[in-house]
Parts: sequence; C-alpha cells; structure tokens
Amino acid sequence: MARRVLVVTDETLASANEVPQPILDQIERADEVYVVAPTLTTWLQSLTGDIDGARASADERLRTVFDHMDASGVESRGTVGDEDQVNAIADALDGFSADLILLRLHAPGSRNENWREHRLVDWVRTHTTVPTIVFYFDDEGQFLRRQDATAPAADAA
Repeated sequence: MARRVLVVTDETLASANEVPQPILDQIERADEVYVVAPTLTTWLQSLTGDIDGARASADERLRTVFDHMDASGVESRGTVGDEDQVNAIADALDGFSADLILLRLHAPGSRNENWREHRLVDWVRTHTTVPTIVFYFDDEGQFLRRQDATAPAADAA
C-alpha cells in the first residue's frame, strides 16, 4: 500500500540544507510527498487583502523546502497554499489523499508564530481523521518538539 504524506510548512530552516531528522524519519518511507506552504499574512494584511508579499515569501519557503528535501534524497511536489491554513490543508486534502499529515509550525509564543497557527492543531484534531504529527520550531528554525495531533477515534455506532 502506497504511503502518501502531506507536509504543511510554516517554517523554513535557519542554516541546515536538509530536512530535519524528525521529519525525515516520517517522510523517507513515503511513496508520495506533497508540500503546502500557506501564505502567512499578518492580521492587517489579511484584513486589507495585501497578500502579495506574503505570497512571495510562501513561494520562497516552498522552494527552500523543495531544495532541502532534494538534498535529503526525497522527491516531492506541492504548492503555495491559501492564507487561511485551514483552507490550505482542506484544499490539499481535496486533491491529495494523504495517509499522514505533518505540520511544521512555529513554537507557540515565539516571535515568528503566525496568528493563524493558534488554533490550527485543534482544527486538525476535529476536522480530519488523517493521522497528524506536529513539529514545532524555534525562532532560529531549530526543531524543539513533536506532538501527535491525531483526532480521537470516533465512537462505534
């Protein structure tokens, strides 16, 4: 059975030129890897529709992640996603039947944390049954911790 992994990345690496080992451990067994780099806007940018700079930044983040995956020997494809990370994930799942979701997020409370990241893990827990792992990174792009965010199994009817 093919293993398909969706990677949602809000963070890039500080200085390394490869995928961090905790994430690599999850994707190296994948048959397909699809990467989404959401357009990370500020609250004001979202309100005013001024997302061009954030979209360009997301495109750069996506290319950097592709470069890191390539350097680690992982083939991947993907796209820049919606500024609403929930929509970005839903759009990706609509076109890519993932067996595992990996969220690469800024650490809660870090200066780089995007305002849309605050409830993202809760949304994933309640709106998808796809097993999900969250990887948190600090302001320097270094891996801090991992959290399983899989939704609890539904009660049998």
